[in-house]
Amino acid sequence: MKKLTFVIFAILISSLFSEAQEFTNFISCKVDGKEYKAEAKKMKIPVSGFSYLALASFQVSPDVQVWLRFYYFTDSLKPGTYEIISEEGLENESKKKADRSKVWVLVDYTEETKGMGHAFHDGESLSGTVTIDKISSSSIEGSFEATLTGVYYKKRAVATMTGSGIKGNLERKVLTKAGGGMLANAGPHDHDNVKKSDETDTIVLSEGRFFVDWSKAAKE
Repeated sequence: MKKLTFVIFAILISSLFSEAQEFTNFISCKVDGKEYKAEAKKMKIPVSGFSYLALASFQVSPDVQVWLRFYYFTDSLKPGTYEIISEEGLENESKKKADRSKVWVLVDYTEETKGMGHAFHDGESLSGTVTIDKISSSSIEGSFEATLTGVYYKKRAVATMTGSGIKGNLERKVLTKAGGGMLANAGPHDHDNVKKSDETDTIVLSEGRFFVDWSKAAKE
């Protein structure tokens, strides 16, 4: 009980701190017309066969995250406008003969909802565009407009009844601070002890902007 109390207290402190500061590194947009802006980071996820740049922003309590993922070959990620595709589209593209000038972009969304035991309303990458205005070896800046396939996840019955779903979510938030549990899970839709429902809808991310600098100087 003491451990759970500490976890909840730590989340509240983290949330208040996040709200009180302006982030240099950020992703912002309107989610179905509602303003969203949160601190963003360059993710460290190993990928082989091509280059990969993942940017993810984290808001806590409730968790709301926006991800931008760029798949490309060395030196092909440059200023310009790129089409957003789905995970299925990316998989299909990977089976074709590689065009080393191409860039594939996925934009994803996840929101923790009030379902029993913690549930999620996610937006899976579907269509739209991402524009890179400026890019260097250690920073990127641009804008985006995206339409996503809305999907719903709910905790499995055992996790809900035992409370392990809630406990796992709370502990992850503290250990990884601002939603960084996705660092461990390695993706925007990897939620523990959940099942996807048949319900779907559409999520629109509009007026999106992003800036992330992962240079050593930016961290000091």
